[in-house]
Amino acid sequence: MNQELPSYPSLASFDEISIWKKALHSRSFVIGAVLALVILIAGITSVFWTPYAIDILDVSKRLKPMSSEFWFGTDQYGRDIFSMLMVGARTSIIVALIAVGIGMLIGVPLGLLAAAQKGFLEELVMRTNDLIFAFPSLLSAVLITSIFGPGTINAVIAIGIFNIPVFARVARGGALSLSGREFLLAARLSGKSSFLITLEHVIPNIANLLIVQATIQLSLAILSEAGLSYLGLGTQPPMASWGRMLYEAQTMVAFAPQLALYPGFAIIFSVLGFNLLGDGLRDLLDPKMRRRVA
Repeated sequence: MNQELPSYPSLASFDEISIWKKALHSRSFVIGAVLALVILIAGITSVFWTPYAIDILDVSKRLKPMSSEFWFGTDQYGRDIFSMLMVGARTSIIVALIAVGIGMLIGVPLGLLAAAQKGFLEELVMRTNDLIFAFPSLLSAVLITSIFGPGTINAVIAIGIFNIPVFARVARGGALSLSGREFLLAARLSGKSSFLITLEHVIPNIANLLIVQATIQLSLAILSEAGLSYLGLGTQPPMASWGRMLYEAQTMVAFAPQLALYPGFAIIFSVLGFNLLGDGLRDLLDPKMRRRVA
């Protein structure tokens, strides 16, 4: 006889008012959220408005200092640095979001499949993950973009490939940790299929792990995109990229060090922001860590 199963709350369920109070008292979360929000606002704003066009060169305005006209000055080509930083933020955000999205959309189902189907399939998934992990991610991304050519799309694909095994491992580990829980046993005894059990019970209970991991991977994706662009294998002109700005500034460091400092600080703040945000979310969403925060 089919009996209605009780509703089991997610491991991450909690009082909303309480969690917001704790969030405001978490330094990691607050600092990370502020830094990440600044980067997001700059990137989104650049879609609609920048102080100056970044694809117009005007050597008569090269290396202008900070002023009310050019807030961060201009580079060796007369381009407004502040405008380029805004567009660079947009580039980094788009590349990071798509790359992490690729990793989640492919990695999470693979990890859940490996946890549900023991034996050959699990070994195949996990050994493939080990093979990808055996090579440094940035070096492998350089290899992929070198073969298929430089460009933003190839950079996204290269970075996304190395997010797949990360999410596969997180999803598999989280699913295995739930395998002996009573509500899963009750769901199996009720006759539910493995697919429905995964969809209705496993995914909601590992969502907190996936959210935290996605936040951390965003920072790594931003760093990887900057590295590829610095090497000339990522974003290509006239589109701006923080890594490309660093590459173009390296010959001018002795005369205009600010050309390297601005994009360098942008990369540091964005990576730091998303890492701190991930740490803060982990402390707030993890049940054991929440007791410590409280």
